[in-house]
Amino acid sequence: MQRRSLSPYINVTPLVDVVLVLLIIFMVLTPKMLEKFQVKLPAVFHPDPKAKMSYEPVCVIITADGYYYIKEQIYPTLEALEDKLRQVRQETPNRRLTLKADASLEFGKIRPVLQKAKLLGFKGTGLVVGHKHKHKEQG
Repeated sequence: MQRRSLSPYINVTPLVDVVLVLLIIFMVLTPKMLEKFQVKLPAVFHPDPKAKMSYEPVCVIITADGYYYIKEQIYPTLEALEDKLRQVRQETPNRRLTLKADASLEFGKIRPVLQKAKLLGFKGTGLVVGHKHKHKEQG
């Protein structure tokens, strides 16, 4: 019987294969993990390319189920959201407000947030919208 000698070298090819597969998986999943709240935005045909803001605005998100979010913090009622907006307004009076609401919501669900922002003294409120793609009519 002949003995095979052990090689002192490590075969790294399987390790590299596994690392590359993991890298690809993380590259695909990372954008979805960063988007915590799924909100389908309403669309607009002609966005204003010159619209810029001097301060980073406070972004209020309203989901399809009617919950309010600022960053990752949930505010289940309009009153809780109003308290937070009041606090933000006192800390930085020149900040503006942006509203990112699900397209399936009726305007009646969005209007109270706009009214509260105006009453609290926010200088401007912007609505976040997506791009609407024109479909060619077939005929």
